[in-house]
Amino acid sequence: MKKYLGILLLYNLGKWCHQPLITAVAIAWLGYALYQFVRRHGQDEADDADEITQSQALFEEAQVEYRYITTAQFEQTMNHLDNPGQLGDVLVAKMAQRRPVGAVALLTTGILKARQAMIQTGIIERSDEKRKSANTPGYDLVSHQYAEVAGKQFNLYHRTHLLPFRFTLSEGDNIDGLLFTGTAHLNHGDRPQINYLMLHNQARVNQLYAAYQNNHYRLILSDVHVPGEVAGTNYSLDDFEQLATRIILSKKQSETEFKYEVSCDYDTEGPLPQSITVNLWDLTHQTLAFTVTLPNDI
Repeated sequence: MKKYLGILLLYNLGKWCHQPLITAVAIAWLGYALYQFVRRHGQDEADDADEITQSQALFEEAQVEYRYITTAQFEQTMNHLDNPGQLGDVLVAKMAQRRPVGAVALLTTGILKARQAMIQTGIIERSDEKRKSANTPGYDLVSHQYAEVAGKQFNLYHRTHLLPFRFTLSEGDNIDGLLFTGTAHLNHGDRPQINYLMLHNQARVNQLYAAYQNNHYRLILSDVHVPGEVAGTNYSLDDFEQLATRIILSKKQSETEFKYEVSCDYDTEGPLPQSITVNLWDLTHQTLAFTVTLPNDI
């Protein structure tokens, strides 16, 4: 604004003093200023158009198709190197005896990047309310169980995703069977009953990724106890979700295809699984990236 006032004063000064040269300079300056304004305005519009195009591409790449499959179909694909659907699909087994069975996410490196970008830019947001409204069998039986740490209450059980939010963009409110009742220990690594809270698990994920790399890009973990931690402290579902994310995003080709699958394992008739089995398959290179079974223990 000050620039344009200065041009106007210079123009009027030339008029008042009968100095054509000053007037001409003012007119030339004004013309240049207008040119710069139009150029910037046009660039802004071009930037907006680019942003809209990028957002549309992001939406298309991140698109999710939620589909139910039967227990038999899930059992046929679980622990097998195959592709039971279309890339981008989230396949959830229909609950059996009102209990979660398992779920599958079919991803590429590009799809996961797009879904993470949707979350990071705020296009898709997490929602506690949606998660609380989702059907989580057995949670009402244990939701009152907690432990206190430094005067603060921590639940011993969580509403837990079979597939991480960044893989599905769902809180489980739109498809039954995606959430189950998992211990805080299994879900996030917390053991509040012994004052053990998992604040940062990056070191754990680094350990797992190093083991994966050092074993020719394959990890079959039979001992799930975390080295150097208190006895009975196991790796968590979140640890392996982050490991899967790192492996998928490490691929240079955005078209690299993966199948991430999780199954609930029951030893009793109750609604809570006794353990969870997690597999990541690299479909492009026809290899098993990792497999692990995690106990649903407090």
